[in-house]
Amino acid sequence: MRTLLQDIRYAARVMRKSPGFALVAVFTVALGVGANTAIFSVANAVLLRPLPYPESERLFILSQTNRQTTRAGFSFADLQEFRAEARSFEQCAGFYSEMVNFGGGREAAQLPASFVNSDFFAALGTRPALGRAFNAEEDGAGAAQAVVISDRVWHEQFGADPQVVGRKVTLDGRPFEVVGVAPAGFHFREKVDLWLPLGLWPASRERGRSYALFAVARLRPGVTPEGARSEVETIAARLAREYPKTNAERGAALWPLREELVGDVRPALKVLLAAVGLVLLIACANVANLLLARSASRRQELAVRAALGASRARLARQLLTESVLLALVGGALGVLLAFWGVDAVTAAGGGAVELPAGEGAPPLDRNVLLFSLGVSLLSGLFFGLAPALRAARRDLAAELKKGGRGAAGEGRRLSGALVVSEVALSLVLLVGAGLLLKSFMLLRGGATGYNPERVLTVGVSLPRATYRADDDRARFAGRVLERVRALPGVEQAASSYPLPVYGMSWGKLCAAEGYEPPAPNQYPPCQTASVSPGFFKTLEIPLLRGRDFAESDGPGAPPVVVVDETLAARTWPGEDPVGKRLNVVGNGPREVVGLVGAVKNWGLGEAPRPQIYLPHAQRLEGSGLVPFVYFAVRTGVEPETLAAGVRGAIAEADREAAVAQARAMDELLDRSVGRQRFAALLMEIFAGIALVLAAVGLYGVVSYGVARRTREIGIRVALGARPGDVLASVIRAGMRLTLAGLVLGLAGSLTLTRLLAGMLYGVKATDPTVYATVALALAAVALLACYFPARRATRVDPLVALRHE
Repeated sequence: MRTLLQDIRYAARVMRKSPGFALVAVFTVALGVGANTAIFSVANAVLLRPLPYPESERLFILSQTNRQTTRAGFSFADLQEFRAEARSFEQCAGFYSEMVNFGGGREAAQLPASFVNSDFFAALGTRPALGRAFNAEEDGAGAAQAVVISDRVWHEQFGADPQVVGRKVTLDGRPFEVVGVAPAGFHFREKVDLWLPLGLWPASRERGRSYALFAVARLRPGVTPEGARSEVETIAARLAREYPKTNAERGAALWPLREELVGDVRPALKVLLAAVGLVLLIACANVANLLLARSASRRQELAVRAALGASRARLARQLLTESVLLALVGGALGVLLAFWGVDAVTAAGGGAVELPAGEGAPPLDRNVLLFSLGVSLLSGLFFGLAPALRAARRDLAAELKKGGRGAAGEGRRLSGALVVSEVALSLVLLVGAGLLLKSFMLLRGGATGYNPERVLTVGVSLPRATYRADDDRARFAGRVLERVRALPGVEQAASSYPLPVYGMSWGKLCAAEGYEPPAPNQYPPCQTASVSPGFFKTLEIPLLRGRDFAESDGPGAPPVVVVDETLAARTWPGEDPVGKRLNVVGNGPREVVGLVGAVKNWGLGEAPRPQIYLPHAQRLEGSGLVPFVYFAVRTGVEPETLAAGVRGAIAEADREAAVAQARAMDELLDRSVGRQRFAALLMEIFAGIALVLAAVGLYGVVSYGVARRTREIGIRVALGARPGDVLASVIRAGMRLTLAGLVLGLAGSLTLTRLLAGMLYGVKATDPTVYATVALALAAVALLACYFPARRATRVDPLVALRHE
């Protein structure tokens, strides 16, 4: 222990004597460790930390499946069957979320709410902090109008009043009684402020209608996921036999809650962890090169210590102690950088990385700090090993006799190998960043089928008690549009539910009139949207044939529909669909009055799906009333400047209508590709760090080589070598290392970037343009890094050089 303390004190003195070297090495390590700590803290919160529910490994999501998807919602009747029959679950609770208008607190607001079964809180292993949860009687029709509020609503709307239980509030214009307050920080899947009994669910309860419910289930002790999965599949098969008309092709799916919460972000985090790992390796190689260069200048010092009795093992340990101390100091600085970096990572995601249970920025907890300590120690050992081994192998007694001469080539190969590895690893990162950047640009800049520029979107939630029918909503939309169109700066305005930027997820089955399906319910699917006249003109969706909707397309008028070219090509290939009749299953045939262009209605990364549009006032059976409407306003000014005027028009039409959000459509599109932007941005940052480190490492090696070859260069100049020859010779030496690194990096990129294939859109993992561009850019930076020390070599004075050493 005493000798170890001596080594640490000596290492600290060495760092103080060479502050410039120490600062460069410490900051290089800090970049690598800080980046790793920041990304690991996010990965720790998302992938490694237990979910904030007791025995969360027993929590699963239950859903049905159908021909279109492996994760489809239940109808109310089907869910009741599963809950009654499944014996693998301690609790099984359905849930469905939507926005509701809240009143009765300090101010009216639109809040996210979930309709849940009575055992919802028990399934998640929690209970209200105040009051009670729902009881079994509230699962069925006729449930009491009760509500459990979140801790946030309790504080903001009721000032944390302990007597809040029993208070009356209004939700969508109807009175409700507060029966409980959820614990602080409680969330499930998404941030919800109100929980209502599923018995009050306003959609249809008939089998085969309103497939919108999912369920969370807690396995009984001793029940395996495979056993539970087999049981729910058996129940689904029984329902298919008993109700072939509605359940013939409906199965059941069961998957872990963790997968539901973090499954989408897992691949991106794994890629980012790999990326910061490469950054750390480059940083270590850089510091190793610094230490190798420095150890050459300390040969005399080490020889003297050996002559005074220090063993080779003791000298190697001293050098390792110095490198580990550098790494620990750099790691400590890296942790400080990570405090800022964690916030920067989650902010860069713009909400793209959702942490479980709606947490904010992940804390740097014990796991993260232990990870940082381990990474720092391993880094110190890694970059300190080469100088230590060289010191242990060197004949130090001969050093005193040489007086420092004759070692010009010592360590050159190892330094060169480290630079080659830095270039190769940097190229892998740069190629990955280039692929993600090109993918994001193609995704965001690709054709959407509509024009989002200068369009303001406003979402409005309507109270159910007032708006009981589709024509009620249509009249409200008409009143608002009349006022909005009169605002200065408004060019066009329309309403719809939903908007393509949010994903048109209201699915139906539809086919040409007279179509006979190959089996029951095997009709082709389509997406539906309810829109007002002028919708296509407002979003600049091209009307290819026929007409737009008119005010006369009301409740009593013949049912009409506008189809997009994707559906038309599937249903009437090569024919004009206008005038034909489309059968919307469960609703009968409708006349096609218009054909419009296809839009990306399922996200920018998905091809357009077959789409139909209907007038607001012509209701589709089986869809239920959606108490929500979007307004799209095309403006001649910045869209945000009209937000207040549109809000005022909505308030004039109905003061009970709550505005959910008012945002420019361009902004919404940017948010819709937040995950892709997040991954591309961070990869660009890490690749930039790697590029700088590689360039600095190459510069250092070439500079060191020039310094060691001063005598050789002086002799060549004295013998008649021209400055251009010297310049070319030094640059060739550096570019040979670069070329070797590029070859290795390209080979590694072809292998490793295949991991990105699932994150790319419109670009292959082997895209030659990206590879060539990145390789040329890296070669240009390397050439610049070689040029400056090469130019310095041309200025060597032969007389000074011949006296060198």
